[in-house]
Amino acid sequence: MKIRGLLLIAILIGGSYTTYQTFKDFQEKNFDELLSSHNIFFNSVTFAKPTIFNTIHESWKIDDEKEIEELLQFLQNYHVQRLKPEEINLNDEILHFDIQLEDGAGNTITVIIDEDLIIQNDELYYRIVDGPLDVEWLVHFFLHNKL
Repeated sequence: MKIRGLLLIAILIGGSYTTYQTFKDFQEKNFDELLSSHNIFFNSVTFAKPTIFNTIHESWKIDDEKEIEELLQFLQNYHVQRLKPEEINLNDEILHFDIQLEDGAGNTITVIIDEDLIIQNDELYYRIVDGPLDVEWLVHFFLHNKL
């Protein structure tokens, strides 16, 4: 009888911890918390411009640490919230600009500007809570870094 009671208590504690972690995962957090939780150091940024009327897909890549840090500083002004699976629309046909940050191990964070959406490693989806993103700053940044 004591073993069943201890087993029941262990299951309740485990369930409570899992529920707490799930709740914590879906709470609003700073963008830099998203980065710090994975200890990511980005070494390149790729900008992609949407294709319009069958034009060639245009993208460019930078690996200047100073420019990457400037972009990360800009993004740290925003808060993100993880999306639940039912909130994710994978069949989106909207043409959009995107920014992809990549580290040496292949970990990525993609920022889809037109939708205020952040995708981490093609698995975790976040929305920018206090968006929209400052498009003027981003356009200036794009033009400054375009080769």
